[in-house]
This record gives sequence, C-alpha cells and structure tokens, in this order.
Amino acid sequence: MKEVEVYSWLFVRKEWDRLSRMPIPDKGFEEKFRDYLYSKINFDVISDVRDTGFGLSYSTVSSIPHELDIICTKEKHKFVFELKHYEISNITKELIFIFLGKVMDFYFKNPEVLSNYKITMFFVTINRNVDDAIRKLCITYGIKLIEPSLMTLGTLDYFSRDLYQKIPEENSELKLKAEKLVENISELKERYDYSFSDIFRYKEDKVEIALPLFEINPTETLNKIKNYYNLFQELKNVWKSGRN
Repeated sequence: MKEVEVYSWLFVRKEWDRLSRMPIPDKGFEEKFRDYLYSKINFDVISDVRDTGFGLSYSTVSSIPHELDIICTKEKHKFVFELKHYEISNITKELIFIFLGKVMDFYFKNPEVLSNYKITMFFVTINRNVDDAIRKLCITYGIKLIEPSLMTLGTLDYFSRDLYQKIPEENSELKLKAEKLVENISELKERYDYSFSDIFRYKEDKVEIALPLFEINPTETLNKIKNYYNLFQELKNVWKSGRN
C-alpha cells in the first residue's frame, strides 16, 4: 500500500496550497486531508476525523479513549494518522512520543485482533522547518514523517523508480545514474523502512518488542535520505530540461 504514503506526501507538498482555507484553527487541514485520501484510495474503512476507538470501538489498557485523527483500513493494513497543521509552531519530540504512546495503549489492550494487521503510523504536517532530531526519532520508531520538505524512503523509492522509467534508453548516462539511485534507495529501504507492526509483535500471549537497536543508525540513515532526495531532484531537473 505504498500509495497511502505517496498520496499523503503529495497532499502536503502540492495539494494543500491549492485548497481554500476554512475559518477554524487548523484551516481545514484535517478534514481536507481525509477527503483527499478517501478520494484517491478505496479503503475498506476510514474513520471520522478525531476517532477515539482506533477506527472501531476498541478500548485501551489505560481506559483512556485516546483521540487519533484518522484510521484507515485496507484488507490487512491499518494506517494511523496524526495530523498537525503547525504551519508556524514547532513539531516537538513530545508530540511524537504521545502519538506512539496512544497507538501502543490501544495495541496492548487488543493484541489478539490488532496483531492480524500491519499497522503503519503517519505523522503528517505542512511545517517546512522540521528539526532533524524529530526526523531521526521517527526513523528509529518506524513512524512515517510526512512533511513537504523531505520525502520518506517509501515515497522516494516510488518517485525515483517512476523517474527511471521515464528516462529514455538513448539518454544512457542519465538513466544509469537514476538506476544507481534506485538501487541505493532500495537497499536503504530494506533496512530502515519498517513500521509499528515490525517492532511490536504478539506471540504466545505476550507482546514482544523487536527493535534491533544495535543496527539502528538514524543519523546516517537521515543523511543518506537527504543526499538521495537531493540527487533525485537534480536528476529530475536534468530530465525535464532535456524535454524542453
């Protein structure tokens, strides 16, 4: 379901700037994001904005009905969204941990059911000044940080492959560079593109944490993502200039 990641990024990168604003604190960001995603992907179930039952009527270990902005279900996938307009306000580490904690609270209460799904968490914002510390925190815990200034690994993989397909064979030098980029992104994605369900696993009536701490290097990973993103933009610009 890479389309969920791709369309989420396209919304904050392009679509949001085209939409009219509503006279409410988030200017309609949450509602318009939900409507946009629903128009692009045929989900089996999509919750109302600010759902308190994890998409259905689930409770939590703490008995607190946490509010989650959107829960989407497609076959054996659940996509959990935390939407922060935050055009000016900073994205803080507390916001990330609160989001993670809410999902954990639901999962620990309902592991028999929720372990049947691949759960992927998305933190979505239009903030263009996200600190690298937040990016590394999301990489570490498998949270997809959707922001307009940088692609996630999944989105970068999608668009780099698309660019490779568009470059004609006769432009061999550019195509070779695009092919190498795809390979590098794919290699990094294989190691670091994991989700909530890859970390928290239900086995023999226990929830286990499978986080390979000794393998995680978020600083190195983020630097590579930045480099690959910049290279992708360069190759795309060269390809576009050759078409004119």
